[in-house]
Amino acid sequence: MRKILISTALSSIFLCYLSTFAFSLNVVTTINPYYLIVKEITNGKANLSLIVKAGADPHSYSPTVTDVKAISKADLIVANGLGLDDAYLKGYKNVLYVGLCIPTVQLGLNGGLEAAHTGNETEVEGVNPHVWLSLDFLTQYIIPSIRDTLMSADKLNAQFYKQNADVLLKSISTLSRKFDLLLSGYRNSVVVLDHPSYFYIFKKYGITILSVEEGHNKQPTISHIKEIINQSKQSKLLGIFVGPQFNRSAIETISRELKRKYYVLDPLGVDAKSITDLFNKAYKVLQEAINEK
Repeated sequence: MRKILISTALSSIFLCYLSTFAFSLNVVTTINPYYLIVKEITNGKANLSLIVKAGADPHSYSPTVTDVKAISKADLIVANGLGLDDAYLKGYKNVLYVGLCIPTVQLGLNGGLEAAHTGNETEVEGVNPHVWLSLDFLTQYIIPSIRDTLMSADKLNAQFYKQNADVLLKSISTLSRKFDLLLSGYRNSVVVLDHPSYFYIFKKYGITILSVEEGHNKQPTISHIKEIINQSKQSKLLGIFVGPQFNRSAIETISRELKRKYYVLDPLGVDAKSITDLFNKAYKVLQEAINEK
């Protein structure tokens, strides 16, 4: 009788394990920052995969056959929208475009995104799509929208996701206060960026961005580089920054002409272990540039 009871108990445990495994949520994220966020919220409760590796440029990325298979099998796709990763996601219904969770006025548009909110289009001319690099957007819109979507899709683990998201939100809020202390005194300064990825952070503190890039995968003209050098000389230059995903030749030229070191400011978290780690690394880079100045 005892052997039967033990056998029944073991069978029940095994069946529970199979049931849990069988119903694990399949989540695909398009870019690494969202992968890091979903990974922290789900913490092993979901099957998670990433499309665009952190060292690649998401603006020009084309999905592989493996990527298409992963997207097709996904219960949920967490994407940015706003023209960054829309092209290869057309036709899929289970996509959370986090960019559309942010009010249009916060993106610098007065109703310019209405068509995107009411229809199924997410690509809007003139919008900076790098919304994950705003700490305010993360705490107010992005993390809550990801949390709520996961909770709705996987009610069994909803409370678990909520608790993890709450911890993450507190961490991001603490980081936001650190950035306030670091950058709030540099209003009307300028920064030189190869690509305007950190647009929303610098905009918050009234820091002007001089962007080297004139278009995706388009090399800047000599006249544009000269213009940036002249503007930098006539302004309070906070720093010169380049992302590890982009060509450094123009930034190196500007750095030599201005006799200022350039720094690697990563928008996607190539070596980041978490989304807070991505921002902590960015904070240290900005701090180093300010100290040099």
